[in-house]
Amino acid sequence: MYCYVAFAVVSALTLSACAGNDAATQGTTAVRANAVAGWEKWRADENAAWSSNEFAILKIDDAVYLNEGESAWLTNRKQKMLEYKWMLGVPRGSHFVVTYAKGKAKVAHEGEIQTFDLDKMQRVNVAPGIDVRFALTQVNPGVNGLRVMVYNQGHPLARDFKGLEHFPYDPAAVVEATFEASPSAEGVDFQTSRGWLKRINRVGTASFTLGGKAIKLGMYSDETDPKKVKQLSAFFLDELSGKETYGVGRYLDIDVNGLPERLTIDFNRAYNPNCARSPHYNCPYAVEKIPLELRAGEKIPPKH
Repeated sequence: MYCYVAFAVVSALTLSACAGNDAATQGTTAVRANAVAGWEKWRADENAAWSSNEFAILKIDDAVYLNEGESAWLTNRKQKMLEYKWMLGVPRGSHFVVTYAKGKAKVAHEGEIQTFDLDKMQRVNVAPGIDVRFALTQVNPGVNGLRVMVYNQGHPLARDFKGLEHFPYDPAAVVEATFEASPSAEGVDFQTSRGWLKRINRVGTASFTLGGKAIKLGMYSDETDPKKVKQLSAFFLDELSGKETYGVGRYLDIDVNGLPERLTIDFNRAYNPNCARSPHYNCPYAVEKIPLELRAGEKIPPKH
């Protein structure tokens, strides 16, 4: 009888433990599935930003960056795959002309002149499927100019895009970090893909363990007021940079509400800057290096 009772008790305990383990396993599996699903959606959004969105990166025919007092006009060049090109200066005759002066943009088009405030991205339709968009951007450290882009909805690069390439999702590439805020925002001037300098504010440092190594990574923001920071960005190289990952580094963005004490960093969402496939951007080069072969996030893009 005692053996039976003992067996019954042990069986009950074993069944209870097994049930608990099953529940824990199911919970872990569900968390992993949700994380992968979120990552897949992020990948889909990234691909759309490159090719299928109305103003996808690969739909840009040409871009021009204007300093104070400068103008550019749009010419239809009808060669290779591009429909339009920007030319600096003011042309003779009637053309689409953009001028940047005193913090505003002036557009001359079809005999009319419009003046635009630049508190948001602006858009002007030029022809069916052809739009010009313009907004403020840095052209010198801490100094804004006007970036003007012309989009072609029929651009063959967007049409023929095969998608971004990523390493398989790795749960070990998700880390919990402590965040140490800087005493005050420090403007750091980065070398850029256009040979210029771009100033971004270093607002703190994230400390974490990845691949068994203790790592510190600078975190940056366009804001200088800690209360206004809504996103932290990191720019980093790794031991695969130039081989399996993009040679000038990759970026990470983390949504926040002010400066946190802790944050989750998901390196599966590391992405290449826009200049990896498009010559029309002004991307800062990474200088901080993670001393690992980080096979997570976006891979090096194919040559184009």
